[in-house]
Amino acid sequence: MPDARPLASPETPATSRALPRLIVPAVLVAIAAGVIIIAPLLLDTYLVNILVRACFVAIAAITVDIMWGYCGTLTFGQSAFFGIGAYALAIMFTEYGFGPWQICAAIAAAVAVAAAVAAFTGWLSFYPGSTPLYASVISLVVPIVLVQILYSGGTFTGSSSGLVGFESFDLEIETWLRLAGLGLLATAVLALGLMRSDTGRLLSALRDNDARCSYLGIDTSRLRIIVLVLSAIVSALAGFFYAGFGAVAAPENASFTFGTNLVIMVALGGRGTVIGPVIGALCIEVASAYLANSLPYV
Repeated sequence: MPDARPLASPETPATSRALPRLIVPAVLVAIAAGVIIIAPLLLDTYLVNILVRACFVAIAAITVDIMWGYCGTLTFGQSAFFGIGAYALAIMFTEYGFGPWQICAAIAAAVAVAAAVAAFTGWLSFYPGSTPLYASVISLVVPIVLVQILYSGGTFTGSSSGLVGFESFDLEIETWLRLAGLGLLATAVLALGLMRSDTGRLLSALRDNDARCSYLGIDTSRLRIIVLVLSAIVSALAGFFYAGFGAVAAPENASFTFGTNLVIMVALGGRGTVIGPVIGALCIEVASAYLANSLPYV
């Protein structure tokens, strides 16, 4: 007689094991979202101001972690893309005023310029046979060149003083913290999901054994360039809103020093973890602000 039992139970062992792995991150995300929404009501204005900026910096730190922690390329150039986003907003709002079409044009300019610079940088850095050290040196040059361009831009870029005082988004500071925090949370969740997928495993394989990936037919140079372009766009958008919050765009936002700070945040938080760089960025930004206020001459 044929077996009348079902071919598979509604919940297989694999499914039951996967449920806790899905429930725990979902709970953590819900808690983080709740904290982001409620925190502005409990914190003082000074700390809220610092946290808004720290959230945008943490988004840039995540992009460094993807390039360094997963692709294996130590990069100092994410600060340049951050600065491109900041100056795209500042130049547009300074030259043409603030309005819906100016916002759309500034975002488009930030994305397009950052993507173009990243593609060119990737083409120089990741040609077949290049080494991670060579790519790191190229990434180090990018912010230095960009800052020199900003210095020589005269009134158009504000030279060494940057661009300040332009009209920007008229939002309450508590609203800024909620938007920045939710943006950081969304970026971290998306990055975690991507890095735990087959794409993340492929990037880790590039980091661990580039030669074997090439032998298996993977175009490693092209893949690294794509990752660099995508991370540059994310960093540029973070810089865009960073400048929109403070109504300031300064060469320091694109400098090699800021790029080094991002690397330090990732190193202290733990590279290849996504969450570690977020914690490192938030802690360093908050601690630096309070130490600078308490010890101004140190």
